[in-house]
This record gives sequence, C-alpha cells and structure tokens, in this order.
Amino acid sequence: YVSPLINNFGYCLAVERLMGIEATERCQYIRVIMSELSRISDHLTCIGASAMELGAFTVFLYMIKAREWIWELVEEVTGARLTISYGRVGGVKADLPPDFAQRTQKALEDVRRTLLECDTLLTRNRIFVDRMQGTGVISAEEAISYGITGPFLRSTGVGYDVRKAQPYFVYDRMRFDVPSGRHGDNYDRYLVRMEEMEQSMRIVEQALQQIPSGPIQVDFELNNK
Repeated sequence: YVSPLINNFGYCLAVERLMGIEATERCQYIRVIMSELSRISDHLTCIGASAMELGAFTVFLYMIKAREWIWELVEEVTGARLTISYGRVGGVKADLPPDFAQRTQKALEDVRRTLLECDTLLTRNRIFVDRMQGTGVISAEEAISYGITGPFLRSTGVGYDVRKAQPYFVYDRMRFDVPSGRHGDNYDRYLVRMEEMEQSMRIVEQALQQIPSGPIQVDFELNNK
C-alpha cells in the first residue's frame, strides 16, 4: 500500500499487454513521474519507521514531513493521497496540473535537504549502525531462491532492477544508477533506499524536462482515426 501508484500502473500495463495496446507517449511519461514519486514516499515511510523502531524519533518526523510534500503532489494529480485509482487501461484519469513541474521541483529540493539532515543523523550514528549492521542478513542466493526483489535483493549485491533489465513505459530514456549493497543486511538496505530516492528524483526531473504534449488516453487516438 505504500506504493499504490506503482501497483495501479502495473495492473494497467498487464491488461494493456493482454489487449495488445500501448498507452500514449505523454501517459507513459506521467506514469514514470508518478511511479517515482510513489517510490520516494515508500522509502521515506520505510526508513522513517525503521529509525523510529530504533529510537530515532526525530528522523521519523523528518521523513514523514518529507513524505507529506510528496503526498501533496500526488493528491493534486490523483485526487487522493494513498488509496488512489489514477491509472486507466490505456491511459490515466487526468493530466498533470499546469504548475506541476514547478511545484515538484520545489518539493524535491525540500526532500533533498531533509535526506541530507537524516543522513547526518543516522548514517554514521554509532547506535544506529550497531543495530543495523550484521542484522537481518540474507545472501544473494537465498534472496533469489525466495523470489525477493527491489532494494532487499539489491542489498545482497545483485544489481537487478527491472526498469533497467526490461524497461517499460519510457524508462529506457532515463539516465539513472542502480544502487546495490554487499552484505545483505539491514544497514545495506538502508543505504540502498537512501540512494534510490536520489535516483528517483533524477528520473522525475528528467521526465518533467522531456515530457511531450498530447493525449493521455489511447482511446482518444482510436476515436479520432
């Protein structure tokens, strides 16, 4: 539930492939932008909650504050904050608001400052490191055998990301790195998620610069042929 937009679009893409249709180019850019904003809010929630469980309540408050800035963008586009239904088979429900790019850039600047503060508070904090390093360890072989994906898998040293390996939407037009760890422990998963948020922000910024005009629903093109 912390990445509702990604799940929403994943379902739509599956149906579209079964039907043999492809969403419009503008729609695919919108899906990338909104997916990466959803990914950022997901990681903010995960790291903030983890920090709180270890006693770093200040970091939790900072992360949730940053998530609020992302959720405000999501709400403006989709009409909801968490239980969204924005994706449509062949498109999306509505276009981006006229000032969305400017508002998003401001939000990302604020998120970056918050992440820098949290990095200062956590990454070399003796208590945090002692409780995270060497705990929850899983090997790459175990992760693969269990079908584990995402930051959990990449923390083991497997640099697999479906956005790179099997690009969908317009991810093949985006320049971003795939962070990975070495030890497969809680600390590496923290580091991977922290870096992934920066990569997601890079993707959003690129997509906002590249996004073309045009329809947001494939049926618009079908009905006007």
